[in-house]
Amino acid sequence: MSVVAASAALVPLASADATVAPAAADGTTPRLFSTPSKDLGAEYVSSSDAIVQATGDAEGLHILAAKENDGFSFYEIARLNRKELSDIGPWTGYVCTTGSGNYAAAVYAPSVWSNQPGAYERGAFAAVIRLSDGKVTEVPDRVKLAYFTPGCGTGDEVAFTSSSATDTSVGATTVISVDAAGGSVTSRRTVDGYLTHVTPTRKGAVGVLDGNLVDLKGNGRKLTAGKLAAVPGPMFALTASKDGVDVGTVDGEKSVISHFDGKGFTELGRAPKGKVKLLPVADGAAVVGDVKGIDTGKAPGLAKHAVDGRVAGISRHGHLVTHSVFSEQMKGITSRIGAASSEGAGSLTVEATALKTGAKATKRVDADRKRPKPDSALPMDPAAFALPMDDDDDPPSCGEGEPETKCLSGSGVPVWGKVGTMETPCIVKRNDPKRQALQASANQVEWAVDQAVHGQLYVSRPQNWHDTGLAAYTPQGLFPKPALTGGGEIPAQVMLGILAQESNFKQASWHSMNGDSGNVTRSDWFGNLNGIHGYPDREKADCGYGIAQVTTGMSEKHDSQLDPLRAGAVTTDYAANIAAGLGILAEKWNQLKALGMQANSGNPAYIENWYMALWGYNSGVYTSGSVGLGFFNNPINPSYPADRQPFLRYSYNDASRPGEWNYSEKILGWAETPQLTWNAEESYSEPTMPMGVIKIPPRTLFCSPSINACDPAAADPCPSWDEQCRWSGSADWMGGQSTGNSSTEHLSYSLGSGEPALESKYGHGPCIDHPSVYTNAIIVDDLGEHEETYDCGDFEGADDGKFTLQLGDNVTMSREDGTWRASPYIAGLDLHQLGAGYDHHVYFTHSYPYTEPFHKVTGRWQVNQEKLPSGDQPGQRYKIYLHLPSHGAEAVVRYDFIPGDNTAGAKPDYCNVNQGTRAAGKDTWFEMGTFTFWKGGRIEMDNIQKGGTGDDNVVFDAIAFVPYNYAEPGPCGLVDGGL
Repeated sequence: MSVVAASAALVPLASADATVAPAAADGTTPRLFSTPSKDLGAEYVSSSDAIVQATGDAEGLHILAAKENDGFSFYEIARLNRKELSDIGPWTGYVCTTGSGNYAAAVYAPSVWSNQPGAYERGAFAAVIRLSDGKVTEVPDRVKLAYFTPGCGTGDEVAFTSSSATDTSVGATTVISVDAAGGSVTSRRTVDGYLTHVTPTRKGAVGVLDGNLVDLKGNGRKLTAGKLAAVPGPMFALTASKDGVDVGTVDGEKSVISHFDGKGFTELGRAPKGKVKLLPVADGAAVVGDVKGIDTGKAPGLAKHAVDGRVAGISRHGHLVTHSVFSEQMKGITSRIGAASSEGAGSLTVEATALKTGAKATKRVDADRKRPKPDSALPMDPAAFALPMDDDDDPPSCGEGEPETKCLSGSGVPVWGKVGTMETPCIVKRNDPKRQALQASANQVEWAVDQAVHGQLYVSRPQNWHDTGLAAYTPQGLFPKPALTGGGEIPAQVMLGILAQESNFKQASWHSMNGDSGNVTRSDWFGNLNGIHGYPDREKADCGYGIAQVTTGMSEKHDSQLDPLRAGAVTTDYAANIAAGLGILAEKWNQLKALGMQANSGNPAYIENWYMALWGYNSGVYTSGSVGLGFFNNPINPSYPADRQPFLRYSYNDASRPGEWNYSEKILGWAETPQLTWNAEESYSEPTMPMGVIKIPPRTLFCSPSINACDPAAADPCPSWDEQCRWSGSADWMGGQSTGNSSTEHLSYSLGSGEPALESKYGHGPCIDHPSVYTNAIIVDDLGEHEETYDCGDFEGADDGKFTLQLGDNVTMSREDGTWRASPYIAGLDLHQLGAGYDHHVYFTHSYPYTEPFHKVTGRWQVNQEKLPSGDQPGQRYKIYLHLPSHGAEAVVRYDFIPGDNTAGAKPDYCNVNQGTRAAGKDTWFEMGTFTFWKGGRIEMDNIQKGGTGDDNVVFDAIAFVPYNYAEPGPCGLVDGGL
C-alpha cells in the first residue's frame, strides 16, 4: 500500500479525498477557515488563541504560526537550517511555546542524524524565536534531537538537554536552561544518567531519571535529581500542570494518563494505545483524542477534547487541533538529500479541526508568503546569547581591534603547506572531475537491487566508462554477492528500504538531479558534523560513500583500503555501490547467526526476519565479551515514544519525525510503504505481504530481566545502557512461519534483464559549442587543463587559456597562540561540482558577505599569456561571452575585468550578473561586451558579494574570448579599459 492510501483509509481527517485549498499569493490572508464566524464562532475576532507548529523538508524546519482572530491564517514565522549543511537535508525537529506565549523554542537537525547515535544525542541545533516578528536567535550549544525536547513550561524558561550516552554507556545529561525573554543561557548543569522530559514548572524544573519523576536542583555546574515518585510505565509525554505534572504512559495496548500532585501519581484513565495525546496549553495541559475513558476532574488545569483521527498539535487555549502539518516534498523523503526534485519544498499542508464547532479544514501554505506586520515590540530582546568564536571568524588581532585579514599582506607570513590533522582520510577526494557520480533514477536503482540480491548484477562497464579513467568491470565482478550463513538471499525490499533511509536513492549529492553528475553523497568526511565553520578533524571523519553509504575500505585509517578500481567504482557507479553495500548487511546477518541469534525461524526469505540484522547494520553487533545488540536501537529505549505506531503505516507525516523510531522500524516501514516521488508514484515495488503489512515485533520483546537486565514495565527499562543491556538472545513474534503469514520480496525486473534507461530530469546542451557564430572563440572552461570530462570527450582549447580556483586567502599559518588560520580548509568545505553547464561541468559555492573572508572562493579566467602583448604594445581586444548553466546558478555576482600592466592607461572594469535570471532555465551564452588585455590580464569573480547570506549558488562556468577589432560596450556597458 502506498502512504497516501494508508493515510486516507486509516486516518480519516477531513475526508479521504479532501480538497486542498491552494496557497494564497503574497500579501493575501489564506485563512484556514474561509467562514470563521461560522466555523470558529462569532467571538473569534476577540480571541487571543494562537498556535505554533513545525515541520521540515529540504529547505529547513519551517516554524508556522497562526492566530484565531485572523481565522487561523498560517504563515511561516521562521525557517531554521544551516547553510553549511545544504547538501545534507531534509530537516527535522521539534518546537514548543513558552508559558507567556511570546516565544517559541526549537531543536532542529538534518533528518539523517536520527540514524547516528552521537548526532542524535548531542548534535542538534537549538534556537529561540520571538513570535512577534520571527526573530531567530541561536543557542550556542549542541543538543539532543528527541521528541521530548525542548521543554517549555509555565514561564519563559526553556530546557534543552544534551547527552553523552553511547551504545555502551548511559553517560551523563547536561541541562541547558535558557531565559527566552532575556536571551541568555542561565545555567548548564550535568547529572549522571539518561535524563528525559525536562520541563520547567511553577515549582521548579522536573524530569525523568532512572524511571523516576525527579525534582531538579542546581549548584554550580552540578545538577541534583531528587526522587519524587516512580513513573507508572514507559512514557510518551510529560506536561506541567497547575499544581503538578501530567504524564502519558503505556500499559500493554493502552495509553494511560496520570497526574502527579506533589505526593504521588493518580491514574486518570485509559485509551487505546496511540489514540490519545497529552499536549501543553496555556496554564496547563490538554488530553486530546479518544478521551471518553479519561476523567480529568482530579487534575487541575488539565482539559480534555474528543477528536477523531491523528493529533499533531493544539492551540494555546484549545480552540484548534491540527491533525497534520506536512511538507509536500516530504512525501518522498526520509533522510540526507531530499526528494528527486526540489518541487514541494516549502509547500506545506495543514489539516485541522475547530473544537468548538467540529469544522474541519485543509489548507496549503506557501512558506514564502509575505508575513503580516510585526506585533508591537516586546520589552526584552533575545539577542544576548554569547556565541563561541568559530574557526572561520576573523579575530580582531590587527592593530587596535582590526580584523586579522587586514594585517596579512602576503609577505612575512609563515605559510604552511598541508595540515595533516585537517586532511580527510577518505580515499576518494571531493571535486575530482574524474570521480563524479552520475545520479541514477529510481527505476535503475530498483533494477540494480533486484539483480544484486540474486547475484545477477553483471552489467558491463567498459573501460573509461563515463570518462572516469577506470578499467572495465562489472559490479558483482568487483563485489560478488555475499553468502549468508545457512543459505538464502537478502530480500530486495530490505535493501531498498535501507537505500531509502540512508540516502533517498542518491548516489550523487542532492544538488544533482536524475541524469546529472556531481560529488558523491557522503557522510561526515571532514569530522566536523558536515559543518563549514570548523576546521576538518581527521580523527573524527566518517567515510561513507554513495547510495548505500559504503564505508568499508574507504578510509586511510582502515587496516586495508579498496584498490583504486573498486574505490572509484563505489564512488561513481550506483550499481557497484549497491553491490558493495550488500556485503555489509550480510555480514551482520552472519555475525548474529554465529552468536546463535535469530529472528523468528531465521529464514532469510522472510522480510520480518531481518529486524535484528538491520539493528546491527546501524549500530553494530558486539561479537566478543558481552555479545549481542546494543541498547540504542532497542525498541524499548526511552528515547522513542512508547505509544508510537509502526513507521509510515498510517501517515506519511512520520517521515518528518524519523527520530521517534529505531532504525529497524524505519527500514521495515520503508519496505512496507514505498517511498513516493513528487507526483505520488511509488519509487519501488511493495513486497508480497499476505497479512497486508510487515509485522514488526512488540516494543517489549527485546526486554527481559533474564537476558538483558531489562524491565519492560519501567519508564527507563535498563538505566545503565551498558553491556548488561545488550540483547543476546533470539526472538520470535511470528510463530510458525510460511508464505501465508510472512512477507517476501517482489521483483519488478526479471533476473538478467538489461539496465533500464535513465529518466533524466534536465536536458543537456552539446558538450562543445561556441557563442553565436564565433567558432574562433578561445573558450576557458572551469575544468582548466583537465581533459576527458564527464561524457564529453576531450576539452577543446586547453592550451589557449587557463582557469584557476583559489580557496580562501591562500594563507595557512600557525598563530602565536597555537591556533590555526587555514582559510583554504574552510573555503573548500562549501565548494561543489555539478554536471551542468558548458562541457557538463561547473564548480559552485554560495554567496557570502564581506565579513566572511574565510569562505571566499575566487575563480580566474585568462587566455594563454603568450597570446597577449606586453604592456608597452597595443592591447588585444576580445568580445567576452559568459556561459551559464540551465540549473544550479542563483546569485548576483561581480565579474572583474583586469587589463594587465600597460602604458595605455587602461583601467579595470566590472559587470554585475544575475546568474539565475540570465540563464533563464537553459544553457546560455551571455554577451558581456568587449575588453582589451595585456600580459597579466584576466577576468575574476568570487563569492564574497554585497548582500550575500550563504544561501544563493555561485557558479563557475566557461568564459569565451572572441578576438575583436572594435569596441562594443555590450549589456555590461564595459568601457574597454578606458580606451
